[in-house]
Amino acid sequence: MSAIRSSSIALLAALMAAPAVAAQQRATGPAVEGTVYDTVSGKPIPFAVISVAGTGISTLTNRAGRFRVVVNVGEVELEFRKIGFRRQSVIMTVADDTIVPDVFLTPLPVELATIRVTARGDDPATRIIRQAIARKNDLLSRIHDYRYDAYVKFILRDLNKDEDSTESIVLITESQTMAYWEQPDKYQETITARRQSSNLDAERNLVSVGQIVNFNKNRIDLEKYSVVSPTADDALQHYRYHILDTLEVRGRRVFRLAIEPKSDVAPLFVGMVDIADSTFDVLAIEVGANDVIRFPFIENLRYRQLMHDVGDDHWMPSEIRFSAEVHFGIPIPGFPEHLSFVHSASLRNFRFDEGSPPVGFGEYLVVVDKRADDVDSTEWAERRATPLSATESGAYTRIDSLESLPPSLGAILLTGTATTLLLSNNADFFHFNRVEGAYLGAGWTWRDLSPDFILRAKAGYAFGSEEWQVRLGAQYRLSERRRLWIGATYSDQVVARPTIVSSGYNPTYLALFTKLDPLNYYHERGFTLSLSTKVVDFTQFRLQYNDSYHRSVPVVTDYSVFNSGRLVRGNQPFDDGRLRSLSASLQYDSRPLLKRKGRDFYLNTLTYTRITLGAEVTKPSLINSDFDFRRYFVRLRRRQRTFNIGLTTIDAVAAISTGTLPAHRYFTVDFGNGVFLQDGGFNTMNERNFSGNRAAMFFVHHDFDRQLFRLSRIPLIRNLPVTLSVHGGAFWTDFVNHTRKLSDDFVLTAPTAYTELGFTIGNLTPMWAPLNFAAGFAWQLSSYDTSKFRFAIGIPSPLQ
Repeated sequence: MSAIRSSSIALLAALMAAPAVAAQQRATGPAVEGTVYDTVSGKPIPFAVISVAGTGISTLTNRAGRFRVVVNVGEVELEFRKIGFRRQSVIMTVADDTIVPDVFLTPLPVELATIRVTARGDDPATRIIRQAIARKNDLLSRIHDYRYDAYVKFILRDLNKDEDSTESIVLITESQTMAYWEQPDKYQETITARRQSSNLDAERNLVSVGQIVNFNKNRIDLEKYSVVSPTADDALQHYRYHILDTLEVRGRRVFRLAIEPKSDVAPLFVGMVDIADSTFDVLAIEVGANDVIRFPFIENLRYRQLMHDVGDDHWMPSEIRFSAEVHFGIPIPGFPEHLSFVHSASLRNFRFDEGSPPVGFGEYLVVVDKRADDVDSTEWAERRATPLSATESGAYTRIDSLESLPPSLGAILLTGTATTLLLSNNADFFHFNRVEGAYLGAGWTWRDLSPDFILRAKAGYAFGSEEWQVRLGAQYRLSERRRLWIGATYSDQVVARPTIVSSGYNPTYLALFTKLDPLNYYHERGFTLSLSTKVVDFTQFRLQYNDSYHRSVPVVTDYSVFNSGRLVRGNQPFDDGRLRSLSASLQYDSRPLLKRKGRDFYLNTLTYTRITLGAEVTKPSLINSDFDFRRYFVRLRRRQRTFNIGLTTIDAVAAISTGTLPAHRYFTVDFGNGVFLQDGGFNTMNERNFSGNRAAMFFVHHDFDRQLFRLSRIPLIRNLPVTLSVHGGAFWTDFVNHTRKLSDDFVLTAPTAYTELGFTIGNLTPMWAPLNFAAGFAWQLSSYDTSKFRFAIGIPSPLQ
């Protein structure tokens, strides 16, 4: 099985899987809670092991030293252990939920001999884990592919409410899935049925098993971290192991080993693993993440997994569970500040080496069956692997009944505010710039008319330029397997000229409040015909015929809400005319796809490679056009983990043209948002754009997070809570063999490299999460008449 996709943690839904029970059947009864401390320092002890004697039930303390374990009614003995501390036991009689008095563990004066790993490997725990690694490699070598069915459940809870009350459940989803895995590490999962509480739209319910954290792999990717698996071939170089218990599970002797990182600067797991005697199969695992692994808003990540022999000596996950807490530093209207989620799955019906991978295997990671929302309640009850608890069933009823009630005045105001903000970020409904003024309109996309047909329409009025605008378009799919689409669009509207940095950027708010807008505009009226198709996996080819009249548009307003003294930028004119051209692009994108009821979407992944080749050709002798140019470009964007000390993003562009390139087709490196910190652009350009008929750009951004500070091992530095990222880049623009026009006198070029270096200190206001501010510093190293230095405080732009 594959590792969790990095995007899983980024989602609040945390679409990752993890085990639900320990090596024995979990007790159902009262819960015992408490906190474990160090007697010397008085600090809480994270990831201490709490075992219920004689049952095989155990758990780990979280980072704050707290624990909660469900036990049977009656006399209970709890054993508290942590490598480097003396074992402690507490005996109590439990009849109801109980709070244990604080437990203190005494540090040992020297490290226990039983956890010292020697070159001869004569420690029992070392021998056991080595045998388990050898067993793992043997089993994997005998599997080519497998399938399984799963029942998946995701529950989001309000931590301020009683856990056993229906009011504590904020959201609940369920899914039935089928999955296929194949060597070396390919995976696809199909959601065959899904249901959710009525406060979540079905199309947002993509909860699945996901790519399970597979401890059989040597490295496990968790967002920006590549973590050594406790059963990796080189695990003994990174972890210490110690025998905690010897259990009996289904008539077999089982060793329970503690897992402790050897390094406090590397991202590693902490926890325990159960390994069968004689065969050395991994039966269960429970781990948390050490302090190096950090995710915004998320705390106390916990993963548990139970394995079963599913036949032919294949031990596979049967119950998985991933859980964490989510804490926001500032109140979010209509949303609890403190949440927890549990994502659990039951896996069954494993079949091995059947071959015949599903359609689209390799490209598609998740497929939502077209009938996934049509399964009735009776069929759901029959297919559900584990019944809902009374609390969960009650939560469904409570949430559904609340959604059916008339909304309160507060809810109406909250919904209205949220809708207004949403629409104000949709340029089809509202936008503002210096050539249109305020634009109000409406736009819609119809995707449900037919699985193979999409219709789009937009219309609105620009109050500054005093003109109506319209856009109509349709697409028809000829082949789902080949992703072959044909389309046609008619437009009579103002559009932004292409740029290298801010393509797709909506400058409305900055333009409205501060007059800042890096884009230039023109008006087009005409139509396009298009064809797009997959060439090979992970590619898309697009061919387009353009026939439209292009004209310059003047600046019509210098308005801003705060009436700043900043001068509004001009909008460079060009010779109006009819453009008839052929354009083509070929794109490779390594991101996996989601197929949702016949529609394809890219899934956001932390690491990827995207390469785009593009060309546009117009020539009066071939096509009756008022313009004559050939325009070509290539762009590479790659994001990768680098030496496990952060995330590197590389953006490179090269562009060239021949003929007489009009101003609205110049290659432009723009100044971006100009106010806030931006990770993908230059910060010292002082509201100036650089253009030409040739251009090149290379930009690198590396996010160390807190790793560089921790690696320093300097006491006052290594524990700094802030993050660090660095960036640097260069670009060139110039005109070569170009007939200059009068308007070109206002165009800036960079015939020698414009260079910039900078860094950002982040996580300055974690107490205000998600509004977590950062301070950015940037220096221009070249000699252009822009800013030599820039300092800014703001919220860094998200990674794209």
